[in-house]
Amino acid sequence: MNITPDIKMLIKNALLEDSSDNDLTTKGLNISGADIKAVVVAKQEGVLCGLDVLREVFKAAGSVAIKTCLKDGMRFKKNSNIAYLKGKARPIISAERVAINFLSQLSGIATFTGKFVNVVSANKIKIYDTRKTTPTLRRLQKYAVKTGGGYNHRFNLSDSLMIKDNHIEIFKKKYGKDDYMLAMIKMLRNKYPRKELIVEVHNLSEWMQVVKTRPDVVMFDNWSAEDIEVALKMLKNKKFEIEISGSIKLEQLERIIELGVDRVSLGRITHSAPAIDFSLEIC
Repeated sequence: MNITPDIKMLIKNALLEDSSDNDLTTKGLNISGADIKAVVVAKQEGVLCGLDVLREVFKAAGSVAIKTCLKDGMRFKKNSNIAYLKGKARPIISAERVAINFLSQLSGIATFTGKFVNVVSANKIKIYDTRKTTPTLRRLQKYAVKTGGGYNHRFNLSDSLMIKDNHIEIFKKKYGKDDYMLAMIKMLRNKYPRKELIVEVHNLSEWMQVVKTRPDVVMFDNWSAEDIEVALKMLKNKKFEIEISGSIKLEQLERIIELGVDRVSLGRITHSAPAIDFSLEIC
């Protein structure tokens, strides 16, 4: 992973938050300068993500030599050794929690994403994330999604065009058009002809307007599988990708596969992924 300046600043702030340079217990016991070796151990199985971040945390904390046993994206079993550390006690002990926190969350997202990907991969359906990420952690969390086999939706509001429900409500109140979807798509296409255009549809009336146009992606947001099936039967010539979103759970994917859609977007793979348990143990 490319450790960008914003990630370096994030790590710096995380170490400051934990007062890593003022670990009173390590200082008080007079063991800061002790030469030690340690190992990061997985307490459960999963998909690994965040090794470069872990390395950068210890680099920022002090002089610590690190040897990794695996690479990001690789599966590991319970009790697997993930990385070996060698250096003075202070930077290793003081940066331990920050480093493990990053590794736990990112590996959790990669592992959780992988579960969804595994269900649909044989049908070539793509699993996408959303912008439902922890503030300031988006770059890391979206990297974890890719590590788990998923795809990234737009990183921010300037990356692509996406007509959502609130845009629709405001536009309808301002312009009062019956064919508001057609008007919105035309306006955006004229202003930003090279930008990807994603359109949320919320009922059959909006769907019937959108099928007359050429967005890049049409998203069925919070539709039942049965209603999506009805809508897709109205589509004679497929001119865009079909996406489904809206609190989709793992057990719903088999029904979604039957619909023949192209992609599924999920906020839960970033905001609700269970963290993977790791520990740092002194050798």
